[in-house]
Amino acid sequence: MKRTLLLIAVAAGVLSTAARGQALAPAAAPVEACLPSTTLDELVKALGQAISGPADKDRTCLRALLMPDARLVPVSKAADGSYVPHPLTVDDWIERVKKRGSAAFYEVQVKVKPEVFGHIAHLWSTYEIRETPDGKAQVRGINSIQAVNDGTRWRVYQVFWQAETLDELVPEKYLP
Repeated sequence: MKRTLLLIAVAAGVLSTAARGQALAPAAAPVEACLPSTTLDELVKALGQAISGPADKDRTCLRALLMPDARLVPVSKAADGSYVPHPLTVDDWIERVKKRGSAAFYEVQVKVKPEVFGHIAHLWSTYEIRETPDGKAQVRGINSIQAVNDGTRWRVYQVFWQAETLDELVPEKYLP
């Protein structure tokens, strides 16, 4: 009997200490839920959410949407006037964006044209960059997104993009 009471007292003490430890532990920062990507429409929405927000946000969802060896490739005008691709790994892109600190931006796909065969897709997407989700477009351009479906969901293999310039405006046919 004494042994049983001793075991109950020890268990109560352990549980009480564990409960106090949980109550005193700092709350973990909320992790943004990743949107599904079972359809191409969902992929586009999930990609926009994963890219958008504070520059220093957690990029777990972005990594989940991209293939491990994915490339993100901005194309820009070089000093000599030529246009040059700048291939980035996912980590390269995240580091470049983090340099902006906590400043937020929101990428919104305003028109998407998908081409699909089997498990591969090409998405020609007109994007706008905004300071707030519903704000005025600050920059716009075209994304060329290549995606693959693994049988359960779509993932991005590569994104090429070029921002609009005064010399090269996004053609009307690609605008909403």
